[in-house]
Amino acid sequence: MEATELCIIMDECGSDKGKKDINKSWHNYTLVYYNLFKEIKNNNLRVFELGLGTNNVNMPSNMGANGKPGASLYGWARFFPNANIYGADIDYDILFQTDRIKTYYCDQLNPVDIKTMWSNVELWEPFDIIIEDGLHEYKANVSFFENSIHKLKRGGFYIIEDINANMLPLWEEKIQEWKIIYPELNFKLVRIPNTNNNWDNNLLIVKYNI
Repeated sequence: MEATELCIIMDECGSDKGKKDINKSWHNYTLVYYNLFKEIKNNNLRVFELGLGTNNVNMPSNMGANGKPGASLYGWARFFPNANIYGADIDYDILFQTDRIKTYYCDQLNPVDIKTMWSNVELWEPFDIIIEDGLHEYKANVSFFENSIHKLKRGGFYIIEDINANMLPLWEEKIQEWKIIYPELNFKLVRIPNTNNNWDNNLLIVKYNI
């Protein structure tokens, strides 16, 4: 298995989503993402990612003191040259803005905060891709999904990263519940083979039927 263009980009930007040397990667989501997005990479997309990768070691789900906040957003901006990229995080200190990237505050455990974030005028329109890489806890994942899935465009993807292996049975139960509530969505739990990481190299990929 060879590294993709997206593996290289994310590695160069300092993201943990994939590496040039895939044999050294803790997460290799870029292999999956490249296959999902390669045909639309030049489209005029709206892309949102929750979780900028805080380097504040006092924050939960932090990237460590040497983490690079915003790395994935910079990577998406390179991979999707015609897209507008948006992100959010609970750490005010790492929010930033460039010509194509805008970020916002959000506590994903607080539905009021989530609603307030989505009320920003730049976030009114739905998104082609929403990636949830925030607080890696089941309750937090469910909270953000249920308060944000209405922002997904028809034909779009909503993806939850870093699902712990021991939580997969709970997720399988939740998916059966969501299938009834959201019949317009397709749900797929993906366990990506990785010799370095059998713990949390798992994704929930949700596709909005066209």
